Amino acid sequence: MQDLPSNKRRSQQINGRRAKHVSRGVRREKAQSLVETMVAFFILIPIGLIGIDLTVLFSTTQQNEQLAEQATRAAASQGSQDAARLAAQGALDRFTPSGIMTSVTLQDLKYDLTAGTVSVSTEMTVKLPVPFPYFSQANVSASSVHPLVSIPAPG
Repeated sequence: MQDLPSNKRRSQQINGRRAKHVSRGVRREKAQSLVETMVAFFILIPIGLIGIDLTVLFSTTQQNEQLAEQATRAAASQGSQDAARLAAQGALDRFTPSGIMTSVTLQDLKYDLTAGTVSVSTEMTVKLPVPFPYFSQANVSASSVHPLVSIPAPG
């Protein structure tokens, strides 16, 4: 019986083995969490940057639709195609370019007396805040249709 270690020695041996095993496990866990963090950064950062670009595209699309509505309203109150084009262009000229929205152009204007409507199409050039290869700017289009407010009398 003297060959058997005492209870105290047994607990020290067990604790010693556990301590070595635990320290190796802690290293493995730290390395694993570091690798997981690096992979998460390489995945989450591009997703976040794409999210920023999509947010900018959605807000500029809405802004372009509002500009198309304003241009259509201005054109609908005119009595001829030429006056409607000038009024729509005047409404778009009030747009002030920014670092993101660089320009707005009048693409098409249809002044239809028989249907009693006017339609305007606009295009906005948007410079993305986070440029990606082959995708640093986008063109956003919008169109709007309104009834004519002033229809000239047949003459």
